[in-house]
Amino acid sequence: MDQGLPKDAPPPYSRYPDEEPGTPTTSQHQSAPHGAQSASQPQPQQAQPLTNFPALPPTPRQFPPAWNLYRVGALRGTMMLGEDASRPLYAVSQHSGWSGQPDMILHNGPSETLPPLATGERDMRWASGSHTLIHLPSFPGSNRAGGTDERLETLLSWPHISYTFTVEVGSPGSYRREIFEWRHSSGVAVASLGGVRTGWKLIRLATDAPPGVESGWQFVAGGDTSSDGKEIVAVWAQAAMSMSKVLKFRFIGSGVTGVLGERWAVMAVMTALRMHQHAERDRR
Repeated sequence: MDQGLPKDAPPPYSRYPDEEPGTPTTSQHQSAPHGAQSASQPQPQQAQPLTNFPALPPTPRQFPPAWNLYRVGALRGTMMLGEDASRPLYAVSQHSGWSGQPDMILHNGPSETLPPLATGERDMRWASGSHTLIHLPSFPGSNRAGGTDERLETLLSWPHISYTFTVEVGSPGSYRREIFEWRHSSGVAVASLGGVRTGWKLIRLATDAPPGVESGWQFVAGGDTSSDGKEIVAVWAQAAMSMSKVLKFRFIGSGVTGVLGERWAVMAVMTALRMHQHAERDRR
């Protein structure tokens, strides 16, 4: 990510419990493996490889702290992701069930002729079709050629709906799988986007330091938190009063600092796009 962090981006961790967030230390950005992955957590599933599906590079960071999704002309099938419409970063193409293509493809650059960075499609193993398979590239050092599938699960608890996923966080050599949850929200974090009044906030359910943070540091979740005290790491909402801009997205807290890693960032972006696609299709 070439852009600097927002002025209000909080530090992700602090060495001592009584230390104020933001207090500098000489080793704040040193990293070391954080610990072994829990045996009880689900393992990534082997997926069929896609042609020219790239391995996910650890650097540079691929998404700016905040971005928008734009329609391309009058076509509903292709959109562009970027900070503004004149500087698209990634093309997003949508396909029908009869095309032989995934329902949604996040392309690895600003053209739909480029190979996929991630894809999303309905999980056909569930009769309801309410879950989505997100196909991610393999990460550096992985022996899973062609990438892996992660499930975006829809949770219904009337009258509420939420979406959860599990993905590796951290950096190469110190990955750990964690669970995240998209919750509907009309709070301050979503309102700060300047879109419609309600949107979605992404909650990091873990409360300890992400992997790769130096052992012995106390993790300090920055920025906004949910009603149950969990850190909000991203938000998105439909855009308002625009013919071309359709979605507004922002990384916040630990999500904007980069400590959760690029694999997590791709999953966060792709799940938001897929949720938006569901919402658009429901309206039509």
